[in-house]
Amino acid sequence: MNRSWLQVVTMFVVSCLLVVGCTSESKGPIEPTMESKKNQETTTLKVIYPDSELFYKQYGDGFTTLHNHIQFEVISDADIYKDMGDKTKEEVYAQFIEEEQPDILILDAHQFKNQINDGNLTELDSLSTRDNYNLDGFVPGLVDQLREIGGGELYGLTPSFSNKAIFYNKDLFKKNGIELPADGMSWYDIIDLARHFPTGGDKQSRIYGYSGGEVYEAPMDLVTLIDKMSRAEGLSIVNTNTMQVTIDTDAWKKVIQTAIKADQSGAIFNSMDELFTSGTIEEFYDSQQFLMGRSAMHIGSVTSLALMDHFKNDLNDDVPFELGIAAGPVDPLDPTSTYVTPGDIFAINIASVHQDTAWEFMKYVCGEDYARASSESNELLLGQQLLLSRSGYMTDYEGISLEPFYQLKSKFPRRSDDWYKLPDQFFNDFAAILSRELELVKKGQKSLDEAVATVKSEAQAVLDQAAYEMKLMEST
Repeated sequence: MNRSWLQVVTMFVVSCLLVVGCTSESKGPIEPTMESKKNQETTTLKVIYPDSELFYKQYGDGFTTLHNHIQFEVISDADIYKDMGDKTKEEVYAQFIEEEQPDILILDAHQFKNQINDGNLTELDSLSTRDNYNLDGFVPGLVDQLREIGGGELYGLTPSFSNKAIFYNKDLFKKNGIELPADGMSWYDIIDLARHFPTGGDKQSRIYGYSGGEVYEAPMDLVTLIDKMSRAEGLSIVNTNTMQVTIDTDAWKKVIQTAIKADQSGAIFNSMDELFTSGTIEEFYDSQQFLMGRSAMHIGSVTSLALMDHFKNDLNDDVPFELGIAAGPVDPLDPTSTYVTPGDIFAINIASVHQDTAWEFMKYVCGEDYARASSESNELLLGQQLLLSRSGYMTDYEGISLEPFYQLKSKFPRRSDDWYKLPDQFFNDFAAILSRELELVKKGQKSLDEAVATVKSEAQAVLDQAAYEMKLMEST
């Protein structure tokens, strides 16, 4: 076996979850009477989505069961970026929308923002007011965030979202007399708690205060830890309005300094010598620190629960600890909120001739009927790390409460939107520069301020060069 086997195993488990979700029988709301369906003309809604089969399984089938006079024409956008020529992704997508003229747009957060800016979407507040559509049942903050993107007006809704929570081993905390993690902890709190655990012992007997990743975890290097911490605080590497590298701020320095101390403490699983690259399935499981009870905490999504359940069956229930989950991590400056990623954002094309029918579909997909049906067959959501946006429906997984995932107010990460403005290679170059300078700090060969100044200078030069090359390509 080689390292690619590990990737195959990961995809296999997630695929199994998807297959189960796709084949499970949904118990949706009561179907309308035949009398109510009589004399209704068939309307076809045009929808753009990467995969037609997945669209029907996730959204279309449940709706058409209730409204058999409405059909869908699903157009795949899977290959629209294949031959971009000299156009940007935004230009290619805008042209695609112009040519296809869908009734329903299903977007990610970046596309959603662009479509609003281009004036392509229908405002929804007037429709929801007209129909007394309940917007109060969504996860706190989610609708507010969507409205904020629209400059105060609502142009889209999402039936799902993803976020993270703090998974912890209750037995390890009790055994070592350490207070259990609390809801609303920041990364600084997590690291401080991790450093209370002993670090002695050999590979099989020692424990870690924290290990990274989902359940399939590898050692977490220093750059990765810094990235995770900075994400939780909403820190950006670059101010994309000025195109200036911003890593020399006090907030960034605090993150880097805390991560270095955590790394040096031995409390975090970061030994690349223990990276699993080949071996038997038993050896692979043995390399998973949190799963095998040798790590006190890690950050995971709702999919972690499904994967842990899979492991439990594989190991004949030999998962040696009681699991706890706490809400977080949070930005210490905003401890009541956490960053979430919206799932598919549904919006109505302002040029659609089927606006009311499109709104009926949106009301279903983002409403309580869809949430009720999906909560009874949720493997399709779990396989995509998604939770239902409507509160009170997806309450537990195999008896484990999902309340920590819903407890904090939702906010959207802003820096992911900025990434579209930066060349992909910049992030690789930045990580390499940061990693090199961090090693010098750890060895005492540079102060933190000196290392940060070097990272800022070299990363800025890389960014300036990339921007120059992009302008040169555009001009020619």
